[in-house]
Amino acid sequence: MNLIVERDIAHVGRVMRASTLSCAPELMLVDYWRGRLLSLLGTDDLTEFQLYSLHDLMAELAGIEKQLEEVRAERPRYAAAAHG
Repeated sequence: MNLIVERDIAHVGRVMRASTLSCAPELMLVDYWRGRLLSLLGTDDLTEFQLYSLHDLMAELAGIEKQLEEVRAERPRYAAAAHG
């Protein structure tokens, strides 16, 4: 097992959630984290658990992206209500 990959997976899981949901919820960050996950998925000799963890993080990122898109869709509505 590649311990560097193992640590990267754990790091991405922790930081991805914090950065996309609370610190700076921008679509650009979603693209960044997707790239990091895809890069890790391209690593040779991943264990079954590492593959599962990465696929789980990809699914979680897709959910985060959907939440962010919903928030963005609501912004014009709130702005119009505030000015109307």
